[in-house]
Amino acid sequence: MALRLKSCAHYLKRRLIQIGVIPPKPTSLSVFTTNRCTFSCFYCSRNIDDDAPGAEYRYKDKSDFHLDDLRLLLDKYPSTKKVYFVGVGEPFLVKDLLAMARLAKDRNKYVAVVTNGSLLHRYWGSIAPLFDQISISLHGLTASELKTISHVSEEVFDQFVANARYLVQKERFLNPSLDVRASVVVLKENLGRVRRAAEFCAENSLPELDLQNYIPVGLEEFENCIFDSDSDAIHFIDELIKKFAGLVKINPPSLIKRNGNTLAWGCVTFFNTLRVDGLGNISGCPRIMVPMAKNGNFREGPDVWESAYYTDMRRRFRFKQNLPHCCRYCPEAQ
Repeated sequence: MALRLKSCAHYLKRRLIQIGVIPPKPTSLSVFTTNRCTFSCFYCSRNIDDDAPGAEYRYKDKSDFHLDDLRLLLDKYPSTKKVYFVGVGEPFLVKDLLAMARLAKDRNKYVAVVTNGSLLHRYWGSIAPLFDQISISLHGLTASELKTISHVSEEVFDQFVANARYLVQKERFLNPSLDVRASVVVLKENLGRVRRAAEFCAENSLPELDLQNYIPVGLEEFENCIFDSDSDAIHFIDELIKKFAGLVKINPPSLIKRNGNTLAWGCVTFFNTLRVDGLGNISGCPRIMVPMAKNGNFREGPDVWESAYYTDMRRRFRFKQNLPHCCRYCPEAQ
C-alpha cells in the first residue's frame, strides 16, 4: 500500500509539472564535456556509421565544454540545482573539468560525473572534495574483455581497477559523503554479465551498482530490454540483489512495459533539464536525444529555455501527442 501511494504521488507530481501547475524551470544541467575518450568502444557513437539505425540519436560532434560556458549557464539559470558532467567522451580529459566542478560547488550545486575510471589517478586529492557523486561505467570486467571492447592495452584495466579501489578506500576519506557507484547496461541475452559486474564490485570495494535497462536507440533490438513480463529475468535480478545484500547495493533497472498502450508518458525532463555541449547546442533529454544544432544554441538568442524547441516538446508531453518514437523504451516513459 505504501509503495502504491508513493507511486501515485510521484505520478501526480509529474503530471502537475507537465500541465504547468508547477512552472517549468531548469533545475538539472547535463553537460556533454567532450567527444574525446581514452577508450574506443565498438558500440560508441564515435565508432558507428552515420547510416546505422538510430543514427540521429548518436552524438558525433567534436567539442570541449569550458569553464566560461558553465559560468554563463549558471548565471543565466540560477534555478539549477544539479550539474552532471557526462557525454560520449571521457570528462577527465577536459582541462577545465575540476575548475568547473569547483565553480558549481562554490554555488552550492550538486555535482556528479560519469567516467570510465581510467584517468582518476591523475587527480587524487582533488576529486572527492569537488564531486558529490562519481559513477564508473563498467565497459570491461576483465583485462581481456576491456581490450576487446574498448581497444586498450590490458595494463589500462589494471590501472582502472587500482583507481576504483583507491577512490573508495582512500580518496573518499576526504569527503565521506561522496557517492561512489558503478553502472552496467543490462541485456536480457547476457544476464550472466550482470552477475559478473556485481562480483567485480564486491571484489573491488565498489559499494553500489546501478543496473541500467538497455535502451534500443535504433529500436531494432528492443527484445534485449527487460520488460515487466519477463518473469525469469526479473527473478534473476531479485535473487542477485538478495545474494549481494550487505556487500553491494544493487539498484534494479526500470522495467519496460510490454503493453505500449499502458505507458504513462510521465517524462518531465523537458520541464526541468537542460542538456548542452561545447558547441552551445542543446537538448532537453538526458538519456537518448543528444544536443543538436537544430534545437537551438545557448550562446545565441535570449533564452533557449523558452525556445520553440522546448515549447514544442513540452506541448507533446503535456497532451501526450506526437511523442518521439525513441521514447517508447525509455524508463522515463514507463
